[in-house]
Amino acid sequence: MLTPLPPRPTMSTAGDWSPENPILAYLQTLAATKKTLPYGQPVVAHASVNHIDSASLVRLAADIGPYIAILQIPADVIDDWSSDTIEQLQYLSRKHRFLLWEGSKILNPLVNFMGRADAPLETRQALADLIKKSYTSGPLRTATWSNLATSWAPAAPVDQQENDILIPTLRLAAREAVATTAKTIQTEISAEINNYSSGEEVEIATPSTETSNGWKEFSPNSMGSALRKSSTISVTTESVTLHAHLHTDDGVPTPPQLARSVALCLPGTIDTAFTPEFRQSTIVAACANSDFVIGFATEEPFFVNHRGNDIFELALFDGNGSPQLGLSATKLATLPYLNEVRKSLGVFSLVSPLLSLGFEFDPTFEPDGITPCGPDSETPYTAQYLYYVLRQAVALREQNRQEHETTQRMGPKIMHFPVVIIV
Repeated sequence: MLTPLPPRPTMSTAGDWSPENPILAYLQTLAATKKTLPYGQPVVAHASVNHIDSASLVRLAADIGPYIAILQIPADVIDDWSSDTIEQLQYLSRKHRFLLWEGSKILNPLVNFMGRADAPLETRQALADLIKKSYTSGPLRTATWSNLATSWAPAAPVDQQENDILIPTLRLAAREAVATTAKTIQTEISAEINNYSSGEEVEIATPSTETSNGWKEFSPNSMGSALRKSSTISVTTESVTLHAHLHTDDGVPTPPQLARSVALCLPGTIDTAFTPEFRQSTIVAACANSDFVIGFATEEPFFVNHRGNDIFELALFDGNGSPQLGLSATKLATLPYLNEVRKSLGVFSLVSPLLSLGFEFDPTFEPDGITPCGPDSETPYTAQYLYYVLRQAVALREQNRQEHETTQRMGPKIMHFPVVIIV
């Protein structure tokens, strides 16, 4: 039996919340415009290890794409992973307007080392270079195609974030990988153009060169402007092998294909060996690098145990709403980067698979915002599963909601994203 659901929630688009991270800004817009998101939630669909080949993964993306904000992909376990797989996923990403997140690799597997002051700089630099290679090279080449990646924070002292070399290295790696990708695509476009007669009409976008704070070249106004192999080049011939430009008339913007960001693993506080200092350092590192770090990935149930949209709720309470001992808002407010109210970060919280108990496929189910293609059309099984789990999660969230009224919000704002494992 379905849990009663409260009125459809709305995502805040207040003027004082304007993310500088281009991916978070896109997700905020997506939550406001993509009416097929289950109950208005910018859900992350995590493809389980049951999808171990490209055909299965692409089929999942096609079925569930219209209903999600992000597809988290275990690329490392896909037996036949290839550039063809990437191209198909990117095409579906543009068609259905969702982002891609390579979710099987932790870029920095070293917990509480990269930021240690007593660790030799040469050693940390060598490890940072290795981590950079794991991000840009190898069989996955994550930085060349995935909007999002995952990493442990460097664990630098909260007041010494400027000494961190890990996140700046990853930021540089992302920029270099994107520049190479854009150059390659422009070369391919030029080659395609040369194959057509001068009488054929060709339309090409020129990438923006405006740079500020490292990531303005991937801002919402110019994001993806160079990646037009399959979305901006158009010619008046049917012999073009590139995908046609995807026109959208529903007000939902296409994804920023060239934008890159990293989510930091949030150290747990529930039955964990992590120290409060490491958790604080992770939060401060994200705030200090919010142009590139989108926020936090966590298994704690922050989505269903909602306490508010203030970063201090994340810092002072665990995912069950229990206070963390020895911490105070007054103390945290003195930490660098935590008093910048115009910043914002995302919190990606795993939704318990137990909420799927009782799910049954319904051939007559019609999600909100979707017009049936025909009398015999059915909503895919995976999409129905997603709606069922999110219905339970949102109802539980509203039941547990504990908003704290304050005269003035302190610190960056957080945007909650439910993560649902799709079996």
